[in-house]
Amino acid sequence: MFQTFKGNNNSEDVVREDLQHAIVARYIRFIPLYWSQKGRIGVRFELYGCSYWADVISFDGHSIISYRFRSKKMKTLRDVISLKFKTTTRDGVLLYGEGQQGDYILLELRRATMELSINLGSSQDNMIQGHTSVTSGSLLDDGHWHSVVVERYRRNINFTLDHHTHQFRTNGDFEHLDLDYELTFGGLSESAKMGFGGKENFVGCMEGITYNGDNITSLVRRKKVDTSSFVRVPTFSCTFHVQCLPH
Repeated sequence: MFQTFKGNNNSEDVVREDLQHAIVARYIRFIPLYWSQKGRIGVRFELYGCSYWADVISFDGHSIISYRFRSKKMKTLRDVISLKFKTTTRDGVLLYGEGQQGDYILLELRRATMELSINLGSSQDNMIQGHTSVTSGSLLDDGHWHSVVVERYRRNINFTLDHHTHQFRTNGDFEHLDLDYELTFGGLSESAKMGFGGKENFVGCMEGITYNGDNITSLVRRKKVDTSSFVRVPTFSCTFHVQCLPH
């Protein structure tokens, strides 16, 4: 976001500028654009903000969120999934869902990169399997917030990590994602771990988790999700220490 503000032309006057829309940012940068008639340039400012509250869930490697579907099976042509996360661990499952017909979606950290794997299925006559996997980013275990958005329409997918988008088409023949019972956030259910040996649960923090218009984070806070499959109920806090090494 870029915006130009007109400041004062002396050292006494105060100029106030209000943003038209609220923004949430990690950094804000001010760049002086014009020099004075005396050939000098400078800037002095004060920045005022307002309180910002977000539901942040802490995952310790044991707790997962189980989002149960309203019906036993979910068959979709279009999906939109978004979340923000921060962690200091290199590996961990952020999202997983599967169907009895072999369809699945998996979002995970692998060696501090983000990997999206999806399978919409394939017919027996097609030699090309439906599995598709795409990676993005690096050094995502830096303890800073990162955002992920997965937008799917049929076989076309936009996979966005920190505003960098990968566009691709899935392999296979089919266009629906058939999932059964639930999506899990923060790790795999006990039944899913049998088919994915060695997958680690996520350790870190998440906020702003949404799936097809449902605010999962808000549902967890309001206890509107089924907690019977929780290994340990997630807590609404996010504190961990990042070790700083001397230069």
